[in-house]
Amino acid sequence: MTASSLLRLLAGIEGALDRLGSTLGRHHRCEVRLLAYAGYRTETRLHLKGRVVRAAPTLTPGAGTWSRMRAMLAIYNSRELAGVPVQLQAYGETHETVTDQEGYFHFDKPVAQPLPKATSWEKVTLTTPGRTSATPQVSAPMLAPGANNNWGIISDIDDTVVETGATNFVRNWRRVLVERPSDRLAVPGASALYRMIAVDHRAPARPFFYVSSSPWNLYGFLTEFMELNGIPHGPMFLKDYGLDADKLIDSGHETHKLLAIETILAAYPKLRFLLIGDNGQKDVTIYAQVVKDFGPRVAAVFIRDVDGSCRSGPEGTLLRAIEAAGVPTFCGAGFDDALAVVEKLDLDRPVEAAKAVIAPFQAPDLLVPSPSPPPVGGAQGSGRADKSMF
Repeated sequence: MTASSLLRLLAGIEGALDRLGSTLGRHHRCEVRLLAYAGYRTETRLHLKGRVVRAAPTLTPGAGTWSRMRAMLAIYNSRELAGVPVQLQAYGETHETVTDQEGYFHFDKPVAQPLPKATSWEKVTLTTPGRTSATPQVSAPMLAPGANNNWGIISDIDDTVVETGATNFVRNWRRVLVERPSDRLAVPGASALYRMIAVDHRAPARPFFYVSSSPWNLYGFLTEFMELNGIPHGPMFLKDYGLDADKLIDSGHETHKLLAIETILAAYPKLRFLLIGDNGQKDVTIYAQVVKDFGPRVAAVFIRDVDGSCRSGPEGTLLRAIEAAGVPTFCGAGFDDALAVVEKLDLDRPVEAAKAVIAPFQAPDLLVPSPSPPPVGGAQGSGRADKSMF
């Protein structure tokens, strides 16, 4: 039996069990847990993602390997609930939707709210009308980039912020399946670099967005790691690895990341962005395409070199092409030396100067229409995903 055949069989079993649960009425009787993920807004639209799952006690890991592995696997073993009404109260308006087959909901709604002068976290409220919830009312964080900002950050996560060894699972299985957020190590220099840019990791002076092919289920795990290591919080664009027939394991790493980055750039056409990633999962290829499409909207490209090949081979050629386009690059085994590079970029030039740089690249054919963003976030099991803020 091939992997695809096995996954289709598992998808069929999962679907049959869900239908059986609905037929028996269990989905409608159970207590629910509403998971809210960090959203973001512009002056005219808001985007907020979340998930509704069955309420269950958080599995506290013990000291042993098996106990920790069970707790980690429990994060992936979600009990999502479809068709659950979700209500959003935000900026004086009330909006409603229902969860999809994977238990996710997405609000993409108009707003008429000027952006604050400084980048801020605002709060909106989510409820599940007609359902008994472990937390009847959940406060969700909404990022509002400051009107006085002229640049932001789009960052990868795996092996860019947190050491995962994603390119070699056989060698790093314990790190992936056993270690808790408090056990994980930040990439050398990442905390210092991100803190320097953000000033305050809980209320960053500049907007941070995270784009990763990690599964949504790890959202709470990742936010806990960021809090422990002083990494600035920000909306995440993660992936769904459900067992649905149309989501078999991988729907395209490069496509997912590229669409997410284009969505962010389209949402904030007046901002330039520093792109940060690694050379282990096609980030150089993706960022080179973004530079080709958006030119000086990209302020710089920073790459963490995971295998010592950053400046050689096809990726070295791509980095040279990025530099030839006038976009500064950094490549190193860690980010310890990147702080001085950021200071030299002069990214804090007046807003008027930043607008002059990007104005020639705001032609309609270079601005991607603002589609609904790739689903953001997804977590259960870490005990942090449904906190009021971070």
